[in-house]
Amino acid sequence: SHANSSEEQARGRAKGLGHTGRPADPGRKGETLRLPAMAGKMDMSKYSGKVLFDENSRVFRLYGKEMMYSFRADEGGNLEHLYWGAAVPPTDDLRYLSFSNVQLCFDPGPSLVFEDMTAIEDLVQEDVEPEDLLKEWDQARKQNLGHNDVVESLGDGVEALNMFPIDEEAMAAARRENAAWRLMKMQEMKMKRLEDGQEPGVTDEELAELAELAVKGNGGIQGVGTGAMGSHGMGGMTRVQSVGEFGGDRGGVHPTLMKAANFAEGFVGTIDVNEDEGFMPRSRTISMASVPVGLPTEDDWADALPRVGRNTKLLEWADLGTGDYRPPSFSVSYEDGGQISPLTYKTHTIVSGKLPMSFAKGKLPELRGGVPGEGASNTLVVTMEDKLTGLEFDLIYSVFRDHNALTRRVIVKNPKDKKVEIPKYQSKANLTTRLNRLMSCTVDFHTMGGSNLITLSGSWANERHMKTQQLVQGKFVTESLRGTSSHQHNPFCALATSREDMLETSGDVWALSLVYSGNFMMEAEVAETGRTRINMGINPHTFKWHLPPGDAFESPECVLVWSGNGLEQMSHTYHDLYRQFLIPERWFATVPPVLLNTWEAMYFDVSHAKVLELARVAANVGVEMIVLDDGWFGEREDATSSLGDWYEDRKKFPDGLPGIVKEINAMGLKFGIWVEPEMVNVKSQLYKKHPAWCLNQHGRNFRCEGRNQLVLDFSRLEVQDFVIEKLDTMLSGANIEYLKWDMNRHLTEVYGNAMSPDKQGEVFHRYMVGVYKVLAFLNEKFPQVRIETARGGGGRFDAGMLHYGPQIWASDNTDVFSRMAIQHGTSLAYPVCSMGSHITSVPNHQTQRLSTLKTRFLVALFGTFGLELDVRRMKSDELTELQSYIQRFKELAPTIMVGKFHRLWTPQRSHDRFAYAWMVTHVDTTKTIAAVVAVFLTKTEPGRYLPRLQLRGLVDTEVYIVEEIFPNTSRRNNNTGQIEVGMGPPQWQLGRKKIEMTGGALMYAGLPVRLTYDGDSCAFVLYRASLVMNSASGTPKTGRSPLYSSREPPSHHPHGLLHSHI
Repeated sequence: SHANSSEEQARGRAKGLGHTGRPADPGRKGETLRLPAMAGKMDMSKYSGKVLFDENSRVFRLYGKEMMYSFRADEGGNLEHLYWGAAVPPTDDLRYLSFSNVQLCFDPGPSLVFEDMTAIEDLVQEDVEPEDLLKEWDQARKQNLGHNDVVESLGDGVEALNMFPIDEEAMAAARRENAAWRLMKMQEMKMKRLEDGQEPGVTDEELAELAELAVKGNGGIQGVGTGAMGSHGMGGMTRVQSVGEFGGDRGGVHPTLMKAANFAEGFVGTIDVNEDEGFMPRSRTISMASVPVGLPTEDDWADALPRVGRNTKLLEWADLGTGDYRPPSFSVSYEDGGQISPLTYKTHTIVSGKLPMSFAKGKLPELRGGVPGEGASNTLVVTMEDKLTGLEFDLIYSVFRDHNALTRRVIVKNPKDKKVEIPKYQSKANLTTRLNRLMSCTVDFHTMGGSNLITLSGSWANERHMKTQQLVQGKFVTESLRGTSSHQHNPFCALATSREDMLETSGDVWALSLVYSGNFMMEAEVAETGRTRINMGINPHTFKWHLPPGDAFESPECVLVWSGNGLEQMSHTYHDLYRQFLIPERWFATVPPVLLNTWEAMYFDVSHAKVLELARVAANVGVEMIVLDDGWFGEREDATSSLGDWYEDRKKFPDGLPGIVKEINAMGLKFGIWVEPEMVNVKSQLYKKHPAWCLNQHGRNFRCEGRNQLVLDFSRLEVQDFVIEKLDTMLSGANIEYLKWDMNRHLTEVYGNAMSPDKQGEVFHRYMVGVYKVLAFLNEKFPQVRIETARGGGGRFDAGMLHYGPQIWASDNTDVFSRMAIQHGTSLAYPVCSMGSHITSVPNHQTQRLSTLKTRFLVALFGTFGLELDVRRMKSDELTELQSYIQRFKELAPTIMVGKFHRLWTPQRSHDRFAYAWMVTHVDTTKTIAAVVAVFLTKTEPGRYLPRLQLRGLVDTEVYIVEEIFPNTSRRNNNTGQIEVGMGPPQWQLGRKKIEMTGGALMYAGLPVRLTYDGDSCAFVLYRASLVMNSASGTPKTGRSPLYSSREPPSHHPHGLLHSHI
């Protein structure tokens, strides 16, 4: 907050500070801070995590690690977006960016307030009731009443009037009150004449008397100023008069009208300034209309800021129908049928830490904000209001100190005591305020050259492929209407400035990720100006929410990330945020157990004996957990029955789940289980008992079945309670430490039979809230259970689900060629540790393609890692090879689970369009393993060399030991041209097993890579040479070591290194 006492101001002047505590510039009387010139990039770290507000410019600034997000409250009450990008000093007056706003022909101008005559004219109809007149006058009186305290504090006289000249809005409000008061007096005269037996008409003399009363006496206004105003003859105003009465004992107060009533003049600051730390936020609720503060002097350039309409501005939040023709942030229908809802700034609050959800607390997922009091995040709440209806929108921004990120969400509140009056000719039945559309955020971008929009799209078994399209004039929409975030689209997008082949490491990127798992919409529209608006939130096509008086609705949270160095830095930010603040805290930096899932090994043909047989072999190769998949419950022999009957099939498991779990645990293995709680089969006990629990409209004998199943209506409390009770019983009855929550169909015929007809637009969202409720219960009751969610594979891979479980099944397609693209695209927004990935058998069950066990291992390595193999049928040499891979995963997992992921080669670049190269660097420099690298060839181009692989994320001057793991033993016979698989000695990519190189050489010169056939692969582990222990002396190695002998014998296991980092 600004220095608000004379003592504080005196201290500020003594230190060379101006009135607001900023360093004074003699030429501008302390209004501007001129920073000394600095070489290179300016250090903005002291502002990281802070929320600042400048009272003079009315500019808000939210600072991340190296980022700033800024907007201002303009003269019309709009929130004008100014800038989002690399941090700049808070002393730069960013209002100059408003000069980009050039009004085009036929663009609506700024909003004006005019005198509403319609309601006043209604009052003079013959059938008007005195009560209606009083209501009309009272409504107008209340509109002015808010100005009273301000006027009283200013005193009276011409001095106050000169400081704050009358504005149009306040003038119109006073006209309305004055006119209503006059007409009320007219009605009183009519009634008195009728009582006296006279004609009801009012004479000209009486009208003149009324006008004089309105200005001088009974109307409560004293005129000293500029004469008549408008058709009702209001004089100039100076101060509040509490005198005057009409209608017997009813008193009326006409507030003094002055510039303080205008939104543009009523700002107070929330910025502390001191020598050491500059601007500091204070947690305080401020009303911009409560204390008037003057604008800059007339000679300031800010007076020339363009006064343009909403369609010409970049906005933070956009309504519908008031001159902005771009997609709105929200849409509302009021009791009177109106859909116009112009919002203006009302107040703002700065809160220490991340403000948790209030109305959606416990109902929707959200990011945490770090340890309270440590300054990891801070929050700004800006309240906007529809002044006529009182509907309020709280725009909530939370910024993170250590990340270039902020979150946004919105709360809509319908007050109890302020409603739109419904005209008499309209029925009041079934009329209520209704939200038709509510985005979680709107972000406007000024015109940019060659901007690319990046999304994640695909299909079942082919999810989240990275798609890039250049934005042109028009609208691009990606959305889901399937009840979940879907296989087809993902609630993520990024806007980038670099050309497609340079996206990874160069250029600005602005990204949005929605923390929601239901129907969503992202729309990007480029206007004729070249400006772009991006909206993201709940899909309005399946959303209608009723807001009775006193109720509120809170939107899902959206995570906004900026990067100045391409997609890679953006991904690092998302990965760090989601690992640290979204995934349940107890799973942070943990390594998941190596599991074997029974699905592809047995499908529905599971039994106590078969699972134990599989587990015995699995335990010998290093597996740590057995997961019992589909087929264990009810009478489940195939996909046609028993969903919903969550009790053991005693024919298959005679000792029940406790019996099989006990025996699995006795082998030293953990136990997990698969469920599909959202579904029900018609052939089930649950459906026979509760057919009405399905999503389907009663009376319509029409419905779709998907995978032979129906969807339970999770918007019903009794359904939620049923599922909670069944899962509680199951998890409490046995030592189950892993739960796979699946969902294997889309939603259709969505109708909530337990909900009233006018609330059917709420069912989709209430369904998702119901699912979240059950998942939240499981997390609270069974914290030891690791939850992996799935949706027919990767059909609900989103930030919302990560709030309840640390991992999500990435896809039902486990073919390595398909998985490379799926996991590559998924990594744009979601951390490697969250991607469920397994080694499966070949030919692959989804594609029938062949691949080596090594390549399947390396692809699964960059994920949670698990098996979906029938190890009972594997040969002994295959089991030995598999055992070495599992051992290596356990060694490398601590690096992969928490490291920074680099997409070194990507198909978006033409020179490596048929190859992927992934790298994870460990952020902890005290660990021996510095990085893990894998390279995959998807399509061979005979005779063409691969480029050298330039690594990233290393220290130029540090020395690394580069070790190739699991080298190829295949080579091409130059005499015959045949590729001879496994016929020769190790084919070291670097000529030998290990070399030592500086980070500079590895990043700039790169590594030679020689791959031969489709699906070929290689991998390297980088060790910090300074930390590798000398096995003989037990002391760290120093200096450079000679290159290792090329005659080192082939091996799948490392030699000569002590793995003390495990």
